[in-house]
Amino acid sequence: MASSNLRPTLSELGAKVKELSETLERLLKESEVEAPTLASDSPVNISKFTPEIFTTKQKLQDAMNDLSIISQGPSESVFNYAHNAVPDMAALNILNRFNFWEAVPLDGSASVQSIAQQVNLPEEAVQRVIEHATTIRYFAYADPAHPSTSPIQHTSRSAALARLPGLRALVSGCIENVGPSMLVMPEALEKFSLGKKDLPTDVSETAFKLAHSGGEVFGDYKNSWELLENDGVGEKKGWRQRTFIEWMAYLKDIFGTVDLLLGATDWEKEGSAHVVDIGGSGGHDAFALASAHPSLTITVQDLHECGPIFTSQVPATLASRVTFREHNFFNPQPVSADIYLLKMILHDWPDAQAIKIVQQLRPALRPGAKILFMDYMGKQGEIDPGLPRSITQFGTSTDLRMMALFNARERSLEAWKGIVERADERFEIVRVDANPLTYMVVMEVVWRGE
Repeated sequence: MASSNLRPTLSELGAKVKELSETLERLLKESEVEAPTLASDSPVNISKFTPEIFTTKQKLQDAMNDLSIISQGPSESVFNYAHNAVPDMAALNILNRFNFWEAVPLDGSASVQSIAQQVNLPEEAVQRVIEHATTIRYFAYADPAHPSTSPIQHTSRSAALARLPGLRALVSGCIENVGPSMLVMPEALEKFSLGKKDLPTDVSETAFKLAHSGGEVFGDYKNSWELLENDGVGEKKGWRQRTFIEWMAYLKDIFGTVDLLLGATDWEKEGSAHVVDIGGSGGHDAFALASAHPSLTITVQDLHECGPIFTSQVPATLASRVTFREHNFFNPQPVSADIYLLKMILHDWPDAQAIKIVQQLRPALRPGAKILFMDYMGKQGEIDPGLPRSITQFGTSTDLRMMALFNARERSLEAWKGIVERADERFEIVRVDANPLTYMVVMEVVWRGE
């Protein structure tokens, strides 16, 4: 079925789902990968993604989505989505904020009463949230025939969240940190863009700023980084920043950023190079790089709040070679080094700010110094228009988040090249690797200035 076919029948889509399901099952078996289930003892993910497994999985998702739409009918599918989307998100956010995940044993069950005691919420609230959560496969009734009295047990989804702190951090980041901004995007467009030819690029004219312009719930913050660093009181201050760092550590597994980093250049050839990891968070990627290449010396740079987290996590065996230095990447780079890493940094900023971040490297650059850009490429459809829609959707979802938070955008490969070229003509792009199936682009840039 071609992606442009808008008249598939139910039986055609059903056959497509069956064909792709059988193909995916076969591929998993051939790769000796255990397939996920709905049960709590399911693998938390598909452990090995070959390109064929990944594309088959995404094509299956597209076919199932189409089958769902036409089996409901257009208006009912819209009605059901609009009716359920925000309650689904709210239920997940509540479960995550109050850590329902650990209130239920992974190998057993718990009563609603005991869950309520564990999460310190009224029993009625817990009951009602779980009632909805079970409809979207977060938790299940151990005795489905008697839900009002049944103990609660894990499903594979809730068990994955119980097992993976990084996944909990991702949920918190996507919903709690970004959700308010996403919900006021219509107001932001009306206030800042209505009747204009171009979208604003000023970070003060964002949906984020509208959502965080005072008030008891969301506070008054200039940008999301200020929110991450300062939200909370007392010991809870900076909780969003700590969660964000955990999220970033989890993403290194999802996107394979460590493998990407290790393959970004010939590190053995670099010998005893000094590397600066700009915006390196708690140092998770730097630790992996230093462990793999004992000749490297690495300076991790980030804001003050990341320092204690780095100190608590740096392995003793690496402490002499991997150090932390407080630095705001909008200020001139203070460290002269051989290689600078910019990993997943520039995609958070509009073009003007992204270009400034690159330009602020210049005061420290020696002739021949390298900059390795590793970033998210959210416009995969521009590279391969035949990709499954679900792959494109991942990029467009992130693109809307960037619009809400920063008036930024996800970039195509050519747009990424343009950032470097516009920063300074003395930056020479010597190598580009871009793979739409990994969502990532790596560019090796050499400074040709004096």
